[in-house]
Amino acid sequence: MAELEPPIVPDRPFFRWVQQNKAFDRLRQVLRGVRPWKDKSMNVYDVGRFFFLGLVNGSVSTRSAAISFRLFVAFFPVMILLLSIIPYTPLETEEVLLSLEQFFPKQAIELFESTVSDLIGQRQGTLLSVGVVLLLYYASNSVNAILLGFGQSAHSAGPQQNWMIFRLLSIGLLLVLSILLVLAVFMIGFAGDVLNWAEARGWLDSINIPLVTVARWALSFGLIYVAVTILYNVGDRMSHPWEWWSIGATGTTALFVLLTFTFSWFIDQFASYNSLYGSLGTLLITLLWLNSISSILLLGFELNAAINRARMDTEKQFETSLS
Repeated sequence: MAELEPPIVPDRPFFRWVQQNKAFDRLRQVLRGVRPWKDKSMNVYDVGRFFFLGLVNGSVSTRSAAISFRLFVAFFPVMILLLSIIPYTPLETEEVLLSLEQFFPKQAIELFESTVSDLIGQRQGTLLSVGVVLLLYYASNSVNAILLGFGQSAHSAGPQQNWMIFRLLSIGLLLVLSILLVLAVFMIGFAGDVLNWAEARGWLDSINIPLVTVARWALSFGLIYVAVTILYNVGDRMSHPWEWWSIGATGTTALFVLLTFTFSWFIDQFASYNSLYGSLGTLLITLLWLNSISSILLLGFELNAAINRARMDTEKQFETSLS
């Protein structure tokens, strides 16, 4: 197991005041008694302390900016490849756009909406080949940036040092994430047809809830959660088993859905924003959305890393007491 340096408490007036404050000391004692994890030796105070110090010492804003830039560069190659595949399937243009809007703000889709009909209407073999090459390069760079961002956490063992292994790992992750995205688009696109087929046979007559919307959002939530969980497990190089359920991944997925919905609602309420800035406004919105997504990715990872660090610290104290 990799050894980590003790977290550094910044020498600032605020932190010195907090450490000497009696009210905070009482709160600390209360939080140390809250132990919601299976390992009852861990407490909320230790996890919160590691999480807070990880944010302070980890330059989260700088890391999220680097990730969001790489994601923005990879955004268009991914969309070109995805839209180039659509003509080889029975999906309709409206179904594709509706599926994409489950994952991206509507304003981001509008960046390339004018070319969607042409791409979907006819097969583009050359464009498909070019899209694969661009996807492998730019999108793997974005995965690289995410893994590097995870590796620069104050509670991480650091990124993979072998550049060849790191690149192959990024490409492998990219393929897995691409498959999840393609599956999401196809399954969401066909969800309406499946429910209409079931309704035509009288199986859904007694159900009055909007099943299509519920199914699409549930599927979106599940696929996003799987993608985030895979990223977190691969990005954390500390020695512990894979965790398919974690607080960080759950919170990140919920915030992702909430953030996408909030962005769409916000832009709908302030339609004059695009009237003032035009297409530049759409680019700014997309960049802001990507930066927000990068930030919540890092926050979720930092939370998981803080929990693991608290667990490691507890185990180390136990081993020391036995020696």
